[in-house]
Amino acid sequence: MLMKPFYWVLLSSVLCSGNSWATDFELPLWREEVEAQGYVLPKPFGLNISYMGLEQAADINSIAFSGLAIPSITVPLPEWLPEFVLPEVPLSDQDIVIEANPASQHMDVLTLRGDVWLLPFLNFYGLVGKTTGYSETSITIDSFKGLPVQFVPAFNDVDFRLDLDGYLYGVGAVLAGGYESWFGLVDISYTQTQLTVIDGNIASRVISPRIGYDFSHHTSVPLRIWIGAMHQKVEQSLSGSLTQLHLPQKIQALLNVVNQGKNGAFHVEQSLSSPWNGLIGAQYQWNDSINLLLEVGLGERKSAFFTVDFRV
Repeated sequence: MLMKPFYWVLLSSVLCSGNSWATDFELPLWREEVEAQGYVLPKPFGLNISYMGLEQAADINSIAFSGLAIPSITVPLPEWLPEFVLPEVPLSDQDIVIEANPASQHMDVLTLRGDVWLLPFLNFYGLVGKTTGYSETSITIDSFKGLPVQFVPAFNDVDFRLDLDGYLYGVGAVLAGGYESWFGLVDISYTQTQLTVIDGNIASRVISPRIGYDFSHHTSVPLRIWIGAMHQKVEQSLSGSLTQLHLPQKIQALLNVVNQGKNGAFHVEQSLSSPWNGLIGAQYQWNDSINLLLEVGLGERKSAFFTVDFRV
């Protein structure tokens, strides 16, 4: 009997991968019933290693310094007068007004991901990985308590960079289906990145619909291509000691004056400027167990994603 090419497949490598555990029952559930109707299902377990490089813009929702103070000053007086000392004056958020331009983020992400097709149309996966990158913007100090007005223009458009190295983990699910040579899927995931160079975390919620075509049923080349879109909601809360930052000399000199106790800290809240971007991808099936996948992101978020996927 001819097999009807019905794809619950996402190109197993596109987003799903998994574990090679032995099971006492066959997955996905209802596999025999579905295959008896002529549908083709992917192997149930997978494990893949992936690399993604991306560039994207981020809005700086707030940036603030804390723990700073104008140091105490001894006022010079004649010797016959008692010593007069101006006390230390703590600086609050209202004393330092900072404006920040949109940031540019550059990230390299390496992940190991495992998945299982629990149902013919439903896949669950988990992942761990390593992130290396940075966020770069420029800031302007509009006002600074105790700073003479004539010095303020010297702090316009000062480079401000944060390293975003850390470890990530997350979970996700794929809902997929198809008809003849066409397939479609929706991938939903949640990841957390715990930063190591500075304090903070990055929480990311992603929804990615895709639709594609399988050419392997019309040619001898086992190739699938697709287009899609990605929506990301990313919340970045970043903080740490001012001593962790490598700032330009002109702003570092100012901070050294008001951070003599080394208690100064920064806190940055930022989010993505554009949540949506387009996707174009392709998967080549090397053999029954190995798939190679390449996907690029278009628009304000530019990315390149490569995966080697092993399935059993």
